[in-house]
Amino acid sequence: MPKKRIIIFISFILLVIIFRIPIFFLSHLNNDELIYLSLAMKTEKYGQDVFKEKEYNLFYVDRCISPDFSLAGVREGKDKDGLLLSGFIGEREELSHHPPLLPYFLGLSHKFLSKGDIYFVNISNNIYLMLQNLVFQLYACIVPFLSSLLFILAVYLLGRLLFSHEIGIFSALFLSLTPVELMTANKIWADDMTALFVTLSVISYLYALKNNKPLFSLLAGFSCGFSIITKMSGLYLVIAILLFHIFEHRKKKATMNNIVAFLFDRNILNFLAGVFIASSWWFDLYYSDFGFSSTKWYFTVNEQWQTVKDWSPFFNAVSNRPWFTYFVLTPYQSPLFLSSYIFIVLFVCKRWIKKFADLIKENDRRYLNFLIIWVTTVFIFLTLKPGKELRYMLIAYPAISILSVYGLSLFRNWFKNKQLGVSPSLQDAFFISIILLSLIFSLKIALPRILLRADIIPIPL
Repeated sequence: MPKKRIIIFISFILLVIIFRIPIFFLSHLNNDELIYLSLAMKTEKYGQDVFKEKEYNLFYVDRCISPDFSLAGVREGKDKDGLLLSGFIGEREELSHHPPLLPYFLGLSHKFLSKGDIYFVNISNNIYLMLQNLVFQLYACIVPFLSSLLFILAVYLLGRLLFSHEIGIFSALFLSLTPVELMTANKIWADDMTALFVTLSVISYLYALKNNKPLFSLLAGFSCGFSIITKMSGLYLVIAILLFHIFEHRKKKATMNNIVAFLFDRNILNFLAGVFIASSWWFDLYYSDFGFSSTKWYFTVNEQWQTVKDWSPFFNAVSNRPWFTYFVLTPYQSPLFLSSYIFIVLFVCKRWIKKFADLIKENDRRYLNFLIIWVTTVFIFLTLKPGKELRYMLIAYPAISILSVYGLSLFRNWFKNKQLGVSPSLQDAFFISIILLSLIFSLKIALPRILLRADIIPIPL
């Protein structure tokens, strides 16, 4: 890597780290953070027996607070409903529906980085106490911090694998400063870890296709399985890859050889095997406890959701969001992502816009099709789901970011080919201005959400 690239890359990493440092000092005790800390406490105590002993739940957990009221946390309690009766909004099942990988890492981190049985986090806004309390919540913050950092690096690697170093670095930059990514990166949430494993899975799978190395499709399956046992939205990638496999074979004649090749493709079989090995045990536990009818909650507002919705302003707000929430919020909080929408429309209509189609390299088309299928799959399923929070879209943001950068580079080349009488330096200045203005707009949304500990990005309607 040339010296200039190394300097740019190191500067980029430092920028990513700077915007994620606040997690170590801010307060952490919102609803999901409380759930993950409670489950981590149970996981650390019982280890592999946490499911056998039926302890993977929120029962027999108490909230506690330090004498100076600067720390709050969870500890083992004697009252079965201690946590649930303290005003906490959450589940009352014998098995939590939150998959266990993030709690496992939090429990492991607590074991090595913290003393005592209480899972403490900072709740103070006093600067001195925030600095003082860093040592108490380091165990909890280091996990999402590293997940976010590795996620951004994975996006860079994906862009570089598919297209170029430039597309990789700009895609990672755009995503790293997106409000929803900055918000989730500064919370003890599972979204960044899920997105990390999803992105690593895509890298491995496409590397297997690109270099004819089926072993990497098995690794892709394992990574996708890990995303599922972090957050079950990782399942969308399985659907996206299956749809892409069908798309790849759509024009082949239905001969016996083609049918066999389609059904017994090594990459698909390896991928599905990896997913099964890594995550089937969780589905066995989940459906043994809840039954297959529990899947209805994903598409309908069940009784428990309705009860919470009726007395919680937050759940009521996200439940009543319109169907186009994700479609509007994605470019609103990061205007550069609008170029992905424009690019997808032009790419799909390429037969009618030949001059635009000619700018796309033939080798790129396969990967662009995959990215578009990935985005579309997540968009459709999340649109059908009740309760719309933009952080759920994070697993599709690598594809959106890469498509945005690819689209911008194409538009830039198209302008240059048009010979409008404007010097190349002015054209570059125009595109750089657009990028800077978009990033400034995104940070203007993001920074208040981080500092005020907000849980959602508001809809601009």
